[in-house]
Amino acid sequence: MKKNRRHRRELRHLSLACLVALGLSCSGSSSKDADGAPDSSWDAGADTGDDSGTNTDTGSDSDSDADGDADTDSDTDGDADLDAGGDAGEDAGPDSGNDAGIDSGPSQSGCIEGTFLPFHGNLHAHTGASDGTGSATEAFAYARDSGHLDVMAVTDHLEQLYTVVGTPSGKLEACQNAADAVTVDGTYVALCGFEYTSGYGIAGSTGHNNVFFANGLFPWLQPDFHDFYNTVRNPSACPDCVVQFNHPLDEASMHWNHFQYDAAVDAKMNLFEFNGTGPTFDTLFQALDKGWHVSPTNNEDNHAVDWGTKGGGRTGLWLADLSRDSVHAAMKERRTFMTRDNDATIRLMAQTTCWMGSILSGYPSVSFDVEAWDSEAGDGFSTIELFGPGKTLLQTMDCAGADTCSGSYDLGVSGATYVVARANQADGDFLVSAPVWVEP
Repeated sequence: MKKNRRHRRELRHLSLACLVALGLSCSGSSSKDADGAPDSSWDAGADTGDDSGTNTDTGSDSDSDADGDADTDSDTDGDADLDAGGDAGEDAGPDSGNDAGIDSGPSQSGCIEGTFLPFHGNLHAHTGASDGTGSATEAFAYARDSGHLDVMAVTDHLEQLYTVVGTPSGKLEACQNAADAVTVDGTYVALCGFEYTSGYGIAGSTGHNNVFFANGLFPWLQPDFHDFYNTVRNPSACPDCVVQFNHPLDEASMHWNHFQYDAAVDAKMNLFEFNGTGPTFDTLFQALDKGWHVSPTNNEDNHAVDWGTKGGGRTGLWLADLSRDSVHAAMKERRTFMTRDNDATIRLMAQTTCWMGSILSGYPSVSFDVEAWDSEAGDGFSTIELFGPGKTLLQTMDCAGADTCSGSYDLGVSGATYVVARANQADGDFLVSAPVWVEP
């Protein structure tokens, strides 16, 4: 639903400023803030347990058993462990303490922690620099003032950012200057990328991709997605860039050879777009099941003067603060969600503090918490569903039309898997979270 977001934006910024100033952390409760939405900050700070894999002593501790005598420890940490029998022989098994020796379980890693707030944006739009309308300056101002977006990206077509003789036209630099002129940290973030288009409208397209935070333009001629992937792997062209699958199956051939997996490209291919005419929710699982680590976005792909007002929803981003660096970090860490409702938000957490987008390893079991809410009263939720590989339905939570809905799920880990949350609203709109991946 369209609603002036400035008041909520000011409240978010004030809340974050207070947290920083007072040194406080936010709880994971569903208390509501001044606009009627639940408290949208989440404390994901340091866990008091040992799931980070970091030992709490120095490896020189002395362990005791029932009779208090010392035996020879079988690990290599140099401490003295005592077994239950009191003999002076070696311990029969690995040391179960938190020292530098052999611990009883695998190390745990991959948990993305932090305190983040939700913002909404549009990460796919065109201007007159390619096949759209108007200038980047007009697009950024319109998206801010009429679309009430927090984040806006202009992504004109790559080949049209070159001259007819194949030299850079300077259009990308002009867009970046316009973005710099309107970006105000804490208020509004503008950025420029570009859209790679395979086939160039001549041959059948194998897929389109947006590129953000690249070192300038990619090469002009890249007929096939394999050529594009070669550039993504190039550390000179794409040292820290983020790439997005754009509107999959908009044409029957737009599936990147059925999401052919490339591990080197996977490190940069972080986003999966839901706008378009294809069956994008089903298609998301095709990409995930091939091994891609991508999180959902939902953009407008504007070609007219309707940046932020075209309709169809938003991309949600969980950010440390409203700045370009934080947008970059959220894209890289897959802290995004898609929503068909302009004012709705979803959050999926694992082990209380691990954000969606995490790739967890070493956890024998994982607990999940999911919450969705809409700041527009009356846009209630019917259900929240959790899905695993193959679009397998893991659990359904009845929301009974509530404006805020939450639930939990426990997963035993026996192999590599993932969990995705989908929140369904009574009016037919829906939201999809980033996955949490779990590896043994």
